[in-house]
Parts: sequence; C-alpha cells; structure tokens
Amino acid sequence: MGSIVYRRIVDLSQEISPDLQVFPSYPKPVFIPWTTRERHGFLSEALFMVSHSGTHVDAPLHYRPEGKALHELPVTKFVVPCRLLDLRPLRVKSRIGPGALRKALRGVPLARGSGVILWTGWEAKRGRRAYLYENPGLTRNGAEELLRGGPSIVGIDTANLDLPDAGDFPAHHTLLKASVPILENLAGLADLRASSFTLVALPLKLRGATGSPIRAVALV
Repeated sequence: MGSIVYRRIVDLSQEISPDLQVFPSYPKPVFIPWTTRERHGFLSEALFMVSHSGTHVDAPLHYRPEGKALHELPVTKFVVPCRLLDLRPLRVKSRIGPGALRKALRGVPLARGSGVILWTGWEAKRGRRAYLYENPGLTRNGAEELLRGGPSIVGIDTANLDLPDAGDFPAHHTLLKASVPILENLAGLADLRASSFTLVALPLKLRGATGSPIRAVALV
C-alpha cells in the first residue's frame, strides 16, 4: 500500500503575541505568568484572548444563531485537500465576485469536500490600518459561486472575509449558513509555491465556542 510523501510543510499562521493586530472591538492577547519554578517547580501562563485572534476559524454560530458551535463540527472539515486561488493583484476594497473566482480556477472545478484559500496578497498590509479597514472581500455572489463547488472550508489572507464596508457580512452569512467554516488571517501563502496541497487547520475543541485560533499548515 503506497503512501503520500510531503516534501515541505509550510506554516500558514500568524504568531500570537501581545502586540497582535486586532480589531478595536477585541482586546489584544495577554499572557499572564501563572506558576513559577521557585514555588511550583515549573512555568505556565494563563492566556486571555478572543477566540477569533490571529489566524483563526469562524464556526457557523459566530454569525448564525442556528449554526453549529465549534465542537459540533467534524474534524474532517479541517484536514482536507486544498486549492489556492491566486487573485492578485487586488486594490483597496476590491470585490471578489464570481468572475474573479472563475478566472483563478482556470477551468478546473473545485473538488467537492476540499478546501479553498483566496490569496489576495493583503498580508503585505499587516500592521497598517489598511489591513483591517481597506481589504478586498468576497461578495455574496462570490460566496455562492464557491458553494457550487461544495467546499469543506474557505480561507483568506485578510482579517475579514467580507468587504470592510459590508456591514451585513453577506459572505460570512452565505458560507456559515451552509456550515462551511471560514479561516481568516492566513499568512505565508507566498511560501506555498503550489496551487494544490493538503491543508491542516485544526482548532481547539472548545465546547460552545464560536471560533478558535488555529495553527494552519500546508503539506505540499
């Protein structure tokens, strides 16, 4: 019986630290020293951060009151064959619609049950105001186009899948209503150098949570 050999493992995650860039509605992560070697014999820290900090997954419950919480999603959604759709270059608040997605697919449809990552190149803006407030975003029609391919999970290298001015979050609602979790703040996509790979994006198994930070990696 043959086995798959992965030549490279590529980290697609942001580093979480107290200076992590977050939206104003969220606190920055705090690491609180909890035990000491002198008193307890070992070091540990208590972590305080929003479940949507850094590279993270949105569970359907994040936007949909009827949606599943994180622990209710099957683990198979987070370890999948994946396609990288190169949408670059994208300008400020570019709309990612069906036409742009079809062009990036290059006539090769998504495999049902696979993952898809939208590569906007917006990671280059990280640390600046533009990263949070001027990002390209997936439109409602674009999300519906992706759903036709039957994806297991959808990711993007921006802090928000939706356009920053889309106050009703149409792309989030469209995908999460269909129980397709969303990955945001992906990083290092330029290091992939491949359009197909295996995505491992495992969240913590948090009961009742709307999301979780993840350590996303690509097996190429």
